[in-house]
Amino acid sequence: MSHIVPTPNAIATTLTDLAGPVVVRYYTSDVDSWYTRAERALLETIAGASPKIALEVHADRWDPAREAAVAIRRTPAIALAGDDDTGIRYYGMPDGYELEVFLELIRAVAAHRPDLRPRSIATLRALAQPVHLEVLVSPT
Repeated sequence: MSHIVPTPNAIATTLTDLAGPVVVRYYTSDVDSWYTRAERALLETIAGASPKIALEVHADRWDPAREAAVAIRRTPAIALAGDDDTGIRYYGMPDGYELEVFLELIRAVAAHRPDLRPRSIATLRALAQPVHLEVLVSPT
């Protein structure tokens, strides 16, 4: 697996002038591995890029009650919150080509704006019950 290492300057440039605060909650197991170290280092770099980003690390054993309360289905998981919990959960490392999208997602959470067209927002508001949606990305 290739690992694209983003420069802190590139991340800081993308995260300048955030409109509001963002909390990045990182849920991971208590088992140390190169993957968890790399993911945590990336999240620390992201959090260090702006004083408006706070990183909370929850490195514990799987706790079904806690995970249900925060609406995560597996670890590692990243939950993004602004003033309120957005319901956005990211599974896996936001690295490589996904990093740009993840950073823009942080900007959208900070600005309290979904990056959706008005028609899409209207369709979502018309939903009568909650919907679970997962977007899967595969490295190519």
